[in-house]
Parts: sequence; structure tokens; C-alpha cells
Amino acid sequence: MAATNDAKKRTNRDLLAEERRQQILDIAKRQFAEKGFHATSMRELNKEIGMADALTYHYFPGGKQEILKAVLQDLQEKRMATILSSFANTFSDQLPLREVLKNAVQGLDKRFMNDKDYFQILIQERNLLENEQLEWLNRMADQPNEALVGFLEKRAALGEIRQMDFQMAASQLASHAAIGAFQQILLGKERDAAQLERMIDFYINLWSV
Repeated sequence: MAATNDAKKRTNRDLLAEERRQQILDIAKRQFAEKGFHATSMRELNKEIGMADALTYHYFPGGKQEILKAVLQDLQEKRMATILSSFANTFSDQLPLREVLKNAVQGLDKRFMNDKDYFQILIQERNLLENEQLEWLNRMADQPNEALVGFLEKRAALGEIRQMDFQMAASQLASHAAIGAFQQILLGKERDAAQLERMIDFYINLWSV
């Protein structure tokens, strides 16, 4: 019984530590996006969190630089999980190709808009990241592209589209979607329904048998 209670206490402590760590990341994300990495001090972070300096360093011994790395990793993992989950529901074999592509692009647009903080921090602080982390972020970003490749290969096997370089085709569509989303984020230029329809028509015609 004593061993069980000890395990439960450790589990509760672990959960509290995870909540504290996530709290630090959430507040750091907002401050880094709003003010930038250099303009955000550890003192400001700790004040908003309501945590002593020493305790913050307990969770992140590397200080603000380690927090930046963890913020980007946390955001990238969550956004990739959301995109892949959305794709799993969107890439239906029962729906027409045109409808699937339209839903996929709309999903990406929404995801990009929800990820403004991630992109803002990444663009502003890219020079502070090590090559290893940049490579990891890029590998994670390849996952939705691979899911799209698999979907296009299946549709080609069904005879709906022609055989082609599916890696390039998926990359082109994803890049096109990203450009539209970034125009909205940076310039406030929203992709309207007519532009979306034209975009989907372009790829359907390009890939047609």
C-alpha cells in the first residue's frame, strides 16, 4: 500500500511539474511573439508566471535560450499533430478529389492563421537557433507533405490522376497554400472563395490523366 501511495504522489508531482513547465512555455510564447526574444527578460517572465527565478531555472537550466528552443518545439509538435489529424479525416477515398483538395487547403489556411505566434517567433529568432534544431523543425514540417504524397499516390492508383513526381506535386500544392496564408498573416490579404476555386481547378487540370 505504501508503494502505491508513493507512486501516486510521484505521479501527482510529475503532473504538477508538467503543468508548470507548460505554463512557462505558454507565457514565453506570447511574450516572444509580442516583444521579441531579446526584449523579453527572465524577470518579466517570472513576474507574470508568479514564479521565483530559481524555480524557472529548475525547469529550464539553460535559461531563456532553452525556453525559446522548447517553445518552438512544443508549438511545432502540436501544430503537426493537428495538421496530420485533420488530413486523416480530410483524405477520404469516398469524396471527389476536388472536394478533398479544397478541404485540405482550407484546413491548412486555418492552421497557418492559428500558428501566427510560431511563425512570428521562428522568423524573428531564426538566427538564434542551432542547425540541429532547424533541421528538426524542417523534418517535422515534412510530415504533412508525406501524408499528401500518400494520398496522391492512392488516387493515381485509382486512375483519377496521372503518374508523376508526387513529392514535387505535394510540395507545390503545400507551398501554394502557405503563400496564401502568409499573405493573410503579413499583409491582411485574405484568400477569397474565387481564388481558392481557381487554385484547385489549376491542380486538378495539371494532374488530370
